[in-house]
Amino acid sequence: MLESSKRPAKKSSGTKKTVSRKRTSPSKKSKKPKVVLAKTKVVLLCSLISGICVLSIIFAVLLNQPQETVRNSQNTETVAKTEPPLKNDNPPKKEIQPQKTKSEQPAKKTEKGPLTSKPAKKTEMSPLTPAPAKAVTTAKPEKTVTALPQNKMSKAGNPASQVSSSKTPVQEETVQKNAALNRFGFPEAVNGATVVIIIDDSGRSVENTKKYASLPFPLTIAVLPKLPQSRACADAIRALGKEVILHQPMQSLNHSLDPGPGKITVEMSTYEIASIVKENLLSLGPGVKGINNHEGSEVTGNIIKIGAVLEVCSEMGVYFLDSRTTAQTQAPQAALERDMHIFEKAGPYLDNDIDRAKMIERMRETLMYANRNGRAIVIGHVDKSVKILPDLLNEMYPEMRAKGYKFATPGMLKR
Repeated sequence: MLESSKRPAKKSSGTKKTVSRKRTSPSKKSKKPKVVLAKTKVVLLCSLISGICVLSIIFAVLLNQPQETVRNSQNTETVAKTEPPLKNDNPPKKEIQPQKTKSEQPAKKTEKGPLTSKPAKKTEMSPLTPAPAKAVTTAKPEKTVTALPQNKMSKAGNPASQVSSSKTPVQEETVQKNAALNRFGFPEAVNGATVVIIIDDSGRSVENTKKYASLPFPLTIAVLPKLPQSRACADAIRALGKEVILHQPMQSLNHSLDPGPGKITVEMSTYEIASIVKENLLSLGPGVKGINNHEGSEVTGNIIKIGAVLEVCSEMGVYFLDSRTTAQTQAPQAALERDMHIFEKAGPYLDNDIDRAKMIERMRETLMYANRNGRAIVIGHVDKSVKILPDLLNEMYPEMRAKGYKFATPGMLKR
């Protein structure tokens, strides 16, 4: 009984040991394979993922290469179409022609549509049809928008030009000012040089007189007396705000020349001379500012006879302007004896030559004289140069004014 009781105890201990071993060993054996299997799976998964990535990259590169080749082929074909003249013997002439065809051919092709048919054939040959289609469609709008609309808008009215047209008045003013400053090439005024223009021989035509009287600067017009339209011309000059003077006829050294009605001669007494001059002044109406001589080289050369004219000027309160038809004039000496101030023509006759270019040259001489002496007093004639001189003075005035010249009449000057 004792043996039997002990044996089971040993067995139980043995069974315990075996049970404990069986429990420990499976746990160890089950843990080791699990760790080994996890590592291998991770390695396999990583290798698979990296392989897939590499393959996708390679496949993407392979997919992109045909698009670039198609585009390069299209570019080479377009270059081949536009640049074949470079192979000829005369490259300079044929390099210019492709530049013209590049701007002209795309417009024609977009209208007729050959560009759409050619890329369609290329897409059939290439394995990737969408890429060439996009390249063709992007090429079309660029060429059509830059070539055709600009030409049309330049003719019909470009929005950019409309924006610039809002600024054109200022630009036009500056252009006009610059043109006015340099059209005739006149010199700049020195110290406010003054120009005085006298227009002689009015009295025959009111219409011709008005062409001078309507000029936009101070002007003096001398009216011959006792002509059919003398008073009407004087009235028109006053109405247009210009200065009226009597163009007194006087005897010339050349007796074959008749100075006209209302003339004075050296054979007349000083009383006769004075009465004729007064009558002529009154015939022109009110507001006559002065007297100048028409011809009269013989009278102005006689100190007594011209002195009688100066006496009337002093009495009537008008100035005298010596037209200097002779270098031997005695008018300055007669004025000095009477302590009077008179004006003298100082500068050229504007219309000795009925020629536009010559008149411009005479005006240039006038301005140079005014710069040297402070002012110039020059003479033109109403009927002699009416077809050229009035319009020319109107054209020259803006430049002369812009260059600093002043315009006046003898009545505006200090005596």
